[in-house]
Amino acid sequence: MTSRAMTPVSRLVLVVLVALVVATPPFRAAESLPARLSDAEFWKLINESSEPDGVFFSENLLSNELGFQYVIPTLREKVQAGGVYLGVGPEQNFTYVAALRPQIAFVVDIRRQNMVELLLYKAVFEMSPTRPEFLSHLFSRRLPKDLASEPDVKKLFDAMAAAPLDEEFYGENLRAVKDLLLEKHGFALTTADVAGLERVYVQFARQGTNVGYSVSDPDLMREINRRAREGRPGVTALPPTSVVTPAGPLIIDSGIITFLGNGVVVGPQAPVVAAPAFPNYTNLMTATDGAGMNWSYLANDANYESVREMQRQNRIVPLVGDFAGPKTLKAVGEYLRGHQAALSVFYVSNVEQYLSPASLKVFYESIATMPLASSSVFIRSAQGSGSQPGIAQSSLSPIREVMDAVLAGRILQLSDILRDWP
Repeated sequence: MTSRAMTPVSRLVLVVLVALVVATPPFRAAESLPARLSDAEFWKLINESSEPDGVFFSENLLSNELGFQYVIPTLREKVQAGGVYLGVGPEQNFTYVAALRPQIAFVVDIRRQNMVELLLYKAVFEMSPTRPEFLSHLFSRRLPKDLASEPDVKKLFDAMAAAPLDEEFYGENLRAVKDLLLEKHGFALTTADVAGLERVYVQFARQGTNVGYSVSDPDLMREINRRAREGRPGVTALPPTSVVTPAGPLIIDSGIITFLGNGVVVGPQAPVVAAPAFPNYTNLMTATDGAGMNWSYLANDANYESVREMQRQNRIVPLVGDFAGPKTLKAVGEYLRGHQAALSVFYVSNVEQYLSPASLKVFYESIATMPLASSSVFIRSAQGSGSQPGIAQSSLSPIREVMDAVLAGRILQLSDILRDWP
């Protein structure tokens, strides 16, 4: 074996190669993810990955988790930007996305209406270059002139709360939203989808900044009242009343209900509004992480612009799917494998409490099809008391460890998870 002295040029090449290796970050999966999805790719991903519409007892127009920002500082320490985010529900995902800056985000919910609501949000984001314009379009209130450059989110919401609903402006906005989604983007929304969009949007217009989580399923109301008549602790049934819902008036056989066990309150408001136990939009957007930092997607221009840009690039993808269903979560896993990407964060809220042991196992079998990093983490919410405000406490747990425990049969239900990863 012969040896040869290294020339100055070869030494230079070696130095450059070493520098490149040292400078290369260990996590490069996000580079294979698209910088933008075309409208056709976006809609195909929604259409081909989604499952049939499912049901849940609540409208879930808004999050009811007031302390959901408390986990964000730790999340930012654990999770690199540029990964893959997966979540459930409506607007709280935007705050997590603003804080984590993923390359792509998927939001899976059993209700097709949630997908429609997120498309409504997408349109409003695209219509609104600034936060004041966004709030103006979302709540159909004319923008006060002195808010054009207002940086304080509390002042923005106070101004919106003081502004009256403008029915003409609402009509203009609704037409603009439909035109953007149906004509400009060409999304094949069904007649039922469009009706659902109108049903959600009119609630934002009517209720404004007071819009919140609501319960509207009459079957659930009757069931709760049946249990109340049987003396179930924590449940109070009152005389019959007429309730006006987004779908129209209905008669509840046992009237107003208060389900103290999980904070559900339904009363004779017209329209149904958020229960006092739950936060409204202002509460959520002005909340903090417990150390005084507000991470909400409307807290500052940078947060808003980051989410708006993802919306404009079709990188927040709403899907219809059951956590224990056969298709949607596995489709997300297939997409990640096809793009050499790993799941960074999965915000599951409290969905696991609705899964039987068999369904919980199916859910984790679907998660097992997803590429994971060692730092992949769940964000979970569960009812309880603690340092966080509201009726629920948010927590983090490692996805791989929980998944292995469930699939090995050591974990059978949410209470087991909360016991081992409080």
